[in-house]
Amino acid sequence: MPQYLADISKERFTMDKEEAHHLKVARLYIGAEIKIFDGKGLKFLARLTALSDKSACGEILKALPAPMLKRDITLYFSAVARAAAEDIIDKCTQVGVSRFVPVLSKYSEKDLLKKWDTKHFRWHQLALAACKQCENPSIPLIGKPLPFEEAVNTLSNPGIICYEDENKTSLLDHLQTIEAKTLAIFIGPEGGYDKTEIAFAKQKGIVPVTLGQNILRAETAAAAACWAALQ
Repeated sequence: MPQYLADISKERFTMDKEEAHHLKVARLYIGAEIKIFDGKGLKFLARLTALSDKSACGEILKALPAPMLKRDITLYFSAVARAAAEDIIDKCTQVGVSRFVPVLSKYSEKDLLKKWDTKHFRWHQLALAACKQCENPSIPLIGKPLPFEEAVNTLSNPGIICYEDENKTSLLDHLQTIEAKTLAIFIGPEGGYDKTEIAFAKQKGIVPVTLGQNILRAETAAAAACWAALQ
C-alpha cells in the first residue's frame, strides 16, 4: 500500500488537490483506510472521511512505526546528465538519504545552474514520489549547488569520497571505523574526480574509499555507497 502526504494536526489530517487526485486515481473511497505521512518522519494509519476534486481529509487511527536509520546521510553528488541525476534522487531517497547537495566539480556537467528552480522542483517531486512508493516517511532536503571546494569546506562531520583510483581503503572496511551518526558521502561525475580535488578532500580530512574492482556509473555508486552506510 503506498502512502500519501498529508498535513497532520492532532487526530485529523488534510490533503491538497494533488494528493486528493492520487486518491481518486487509486479508486479510494470515503471510509477507506490509508497510510499517510508528514514528510518529516512520522507516519500513520488513517481513515478518509471526505474526498473531493480539490481536497481530502480524515481521522488518524494510529501511529505507524517509522524506520530508525543507522546514520544521517548527506550525499554530495557531482552534476551528471539529467537522467542520471534523477536516478540518484530516486534511488537514494528510497535507500534513506537525508539530504542531497549537487556539486560542481572539474568534470561535472556544466549546465546544472541553468533553470535551477525548475530542476529543484523536479527533484523534489521525484523524492516525494519515491517516499510515497517505498514508505520512507522523511522527504530529503535538496540543497543549492556548490562548487567542490566550497562543499568540502562546509563539512563539519565525517566524510568519505568514492574514488575509482583508490585501491587500499574499501568503503565497507572504513564504515566499520566510523562511530558518528552523521556522514557525508561524495560521489564524482561520469568523468571522475581530478587528482587535485582528491588531494584537497584528503587535506580536509575526507577519506577516499573504493567501491570494488569495477568502475561504477555515478548513479550506481551513489545508491550502493548510501545503502552500505545505512546498514
